Amino acid sequence: MSKSVSLLTAIFGPLAIAFLCACAISAQVQAASLKNSNILSVLNDFEPPPPMPLSAKAIIAAFLKSEAETRDALNQHTFKRDVVLQTIGPNGAVTGEYIRNSQFLFDDRGNRIERVIYHPSSTIRELRVTKEDIQDLAGAQLLGVDIAETGKYRLNYLGTELVDSRTAFVIDVASSTTPDPQNMKARFFVGRVWVDTNTFRVIKVKGIVEPQGKQRFPIFETWRGAVTDALVFPNLTTADQILRFPNRDVHYRINVKYYNYKRFASKVTVTEIDPSASE
Repeated sequence: MSKSVSLLTAIFGPLAIAFLCACAISAQVQAASLKNSNILSVLNDFEPPPPMPLSAKAIIAAFLKSEAETRDALNQHTFKRDVVLQTIGPNGAVTGEYIRNSQFLFDDRGNRIERVIYHPSSTIRELRVTKEDIQDLAGAQLLGVDIAETGKYRLNYLGTELVDSRTAFVIDVASSTTPDPQNMKARFFVGRVWVDTNTFRVIKVKGIVEPQGKQRFPIFETWRGAVTDALVFPNLTTADQILRFPNRDVHYRINVKYYNYKRFASKVTVTEIDPSASE
């Protein structure tokens, strides 16, 4: 080998080795980057399995727990209620009207009382507004199921429905015993409850109050609305139905508004006053 070749080897040999090492390192970096990219792609494409559906028993238990909290909160609020009961003639005109506007307050012992603000004489003639009608206004038509006495009811989960753009659990409510028409004071809500699937708060209740005895009561619907971010209380009850009496039919309409909820500092129990109804 000539001196010139040896000189070139001495000069460029290290450079060639360095170049080859650099190429090898670059290839390793690219391979690692590609591997990491594939890992990230797999991670990004990964979807966690859907949550296991709740059992019917768990849904009903969660509803009862949420409803107990709502009742407890409601028992710490005053509110106003405007009641309009009407009979409707064949041409759609109002033939009679019963108005009862009240404020639900607390007495010195912390018991809720109804203070009637406006209650003119009833002009309804086709039927009689009874004490059971007034009892239902403050009971089942306001709240639905009496959760303090869950033994009175059979609760069955029916599935889900879309209500007012929200998915709701549907719970069927039936009395566990046959309502006794000889004991009209013992009132039973029979119907369904729609419960928000996220919060387990009631969206609405729909049903009828039994027993009926010789009276007739309409199917009603009570909606609830947000009072605060944490509280959902009743805001509207409606009914519009033909009541079938033995000797006549009466078109009957109910419209009840609940509003002006205000917190009261003390925990209370609920009582009713002035249960009698005007003719």
